[in-house]
Amino acid sequence: MNHESSPDTRRLLLEELLELCEGNLGASTESAVLAVMHAWLVQTIDTVRAALVVHDAGLASATSPLARAALENAVGMHWLRQVQDAGLGGLHNSHKRWARNLKRALSAAEAQDLDPDDPKWPAAWAELVAEIESQPSAPHVKGGGNIAERFEVTELAHVYVAWLSETSLSHATQASATPYLKQVDDTYFLSRKPHASRGESLEGRCFVALDIALHAIAEVFDSEPLRLKLTDIEDRFAASADDMNES
Repeated sequence: MNHESSPDTRRLLLEELLELCEGNLGASTESAVLAVMHAWLVQTIDTVRAALVVHDAGLASATSPLARAALENAVGMHWLRQVQDAGLGGLHNSHKRWARNLKRALSAAEAQDLDPDDPKWPAAWAELVAEIESQPSAPHVKGGGNIAERFEVTELAHVYVAWLSETSLSHATQASATPYLKQVDDTYFLSRKPHASRGESLEGRCFVALDIALHAIAEVFDSEPLRLKLTDIEDRFAASADDMNES
């Protein structure tokens, strides 16, 4: 086998998985759980496509927030499939907490001195917060507002490790700064491009998210044909990784 073609093979398999995701999108449903899962599937697809565009533009270091979002949405699909309507209540409670945080932020912003020409905060924001706050809370469910708990509920600890890795590079952290500087004695040598690259390929990181998302769809519909298609693509993707390791 031509080992040099393996990266291209992985990209083609990732594109095949993307097309399989697109082929499993729906048009309508009477289930709120399925509707939210569908929305998160679309988000998973689009964030993976965005990560590929960013990577192909020579900005590989900026893909972590997108890969992180793809993982979150995919794991969220599995979590909601397991907890069902209770999960919808958890999402509602999380939205209420967001509204409270927005209210406090708006109050803090209004308390600051603004120049005469500074725009005021839209009244619609205050109306939105009031509407959300007026709604009753739902019973607590694990993972409703805590992303980390969703990995525990779904027993995807290995994916949580990947998510934490992406998270550390998605914010202003020591991990996100380190690739752009080297310290020699008391001098920091600064770099426009990261001097260290990640060991995992973007294709592999994105493949995990799409695979998780499609498995959630296969389980919720108990679709054996979809499971078989996934297994076939997974096996070929794993084989391509083995080829790269041997080269």
